[in-house]
Amino acid sequence: MVERPVKKRGQASQTWDGPEVATQALVMDLMEVYFEVVYPIFPFFHQPTIVRRVSRGEHRTNRAFFGAIMAMCAISSARVRDGAVCSGQWDPASLSEPSSETFFAASEQALPKGTTGAAELDDLRAYAALSITAIQYGQPRTTRHYLGLYHTSVETDFLHDETHWPKDTGIVETEERRRLFWSMYTLDVYTSIMWGGVIRSREAQANVTYPKTLNDSEISNAGYGQPPSVSLDSPPLTSDSDIQLRWLHGWNFTTDLYRILEHVVDHFRRRRPEHRLRTHIDGIFGQDSVSGATVLDAILGMYKALPARFKETPPASEAVGHRLNFQTANIAATIQLVRMMLFAAEDTTVEQRCCVASELLQALADVPVMYLRAISAPLLHHLAGIGNLLGSVFEKGLPESLYQHVRTVLSSMVRLLASLEVGLYCTAGASSRIHRLIESIDEYVKSQRQLAEELPQSLAQVQCESIAVPPYMGPNSPLFLLPPELLDDWSWAFDFAHADGQ
Repeated sequence: MVERPVKKRGQASQTWDGPEVATQALVMDLMEVYFEVVYPIFPFFHQPTIVRRVSRGEHRTNRAFFGAIMAMCAISSARVRDGAVCSGQWDPASLSEPSSETFFAASEQALPKGTTGAAELDDLRAYAALSITAIQYGQPRTTRHYLGLYHTSVETDFLHDETHWPKDTGIVETEERRRLFWSMYTLDVYTSIMWGGVIRSREAQANVTYPKTLNDSEISNAGYGQPPSVSLDSPPLTSDSDIQLRWLHGWNFTTDLYRILEHVVDHFRRRRPEHRLRTHIDGIFGQDSVSGATVLDAILGMYKALPARFKETPPASEAVGHRLNFQTANIAATIQLVRMMLFAAEDTTVEQRCCVASELLQALADVPVMYLRAISAPLLHHLAGIGNLLGSVFEKGLPESLYQHVRTVLSSMVRLLASLEVGLYCTAGASSRIHRLIESIDEYVKSQRQLAEELPQSLAQVQCESIAVPPYMGPNSPLFLLPPELLDDWSWAFDFAHADGQ
């Protein structure tokens, strides 16, 4: 059996003295922002526990906890700067200094340097929060860097298996670890789709239970359903007392969708030989897999079984209602992403891809814009992925009539982006870029139409001469191919991460 060094948690952090990055009041405010707009998708912390620890100033004397709190402040500050908050209680100017980048740097400075000991939970949370903050900045390379550190720690300490977790792990920490593990699993699959990386988390190799579908106020080290002595979380649901109507039930459902997506991505990449070397091993295991229709039927059956509350976004005045609405938005977007990847993997028609993209945009249009803005940059990169999949339809030529279908979808996307990107740091001008792309393609299509109309007259005038017919438009072909410069423009228009590249 492999023996691993296990450090007593917090042992090296007791005498640590952290820098004064921000006032206690600002840290508390940014923590509140986190629980409002980040926590419903990335619930890294148990709210009553973290509020109590920060209120007591533990982050000033505990290195790992300081790193996690500074990373939490970094993502909260970035969301405030981008206007991604639900309530109107916040004054962005009062939360703007120090900047998100200052918190980010403070967290980086507190990370362990070259240690071979067991990673503390707060170090893992710092890696996780820094990775999603980098998405907010539009820096996918930095996102992948901190994802890599997280996954290295998980692999080193066998944290993909609950039986290897520290023996003194209490109920609260167990739930925090479960939420963190599956949050980072979904982020791993998401980043692989958005930026073409490898999926380092494999759902079949994980031995981590889904988190309990209970509110934080119902979880304590005394047991499940026992509120802590000082409850700073929203109260348990009353009208929706059935456990299936807890917001984490919808969150776990989204995790199921990402587990399906992992396999869909594998299938998609196997069918694109230009992205993968072919070997004799392919013949051993074969290329057969479950059909897209079968997968889609299973997903729609799962969705049908969901409580109706996860398919609507009624007005909400309390935290629990907001968190339920976040799940509605995230479920709608993720289902359509699965559908788009299924169609892309099976070489479906342009009409089918346009239909799925249109349904995605309509599903998002049905969600109040405040929740879409609160999900913020990750949702916009999600839309960028949809745009890039649509762009692949031009690779083999496209009839003008089908281009009009694509154009309609793109125009809808421009309108949605314009309503979401207001103030966003990393995607400013995205809707304008796509609008200019549409105009450029329109001009190109118009020129090809004129060329097709003029060509018969030219042929009649020079009956004995041979005329070189351009490859993108012939008199007997309804197809046109976009020139390389427009295809490059397409990639650029849907690149929402100019600041860092790939």
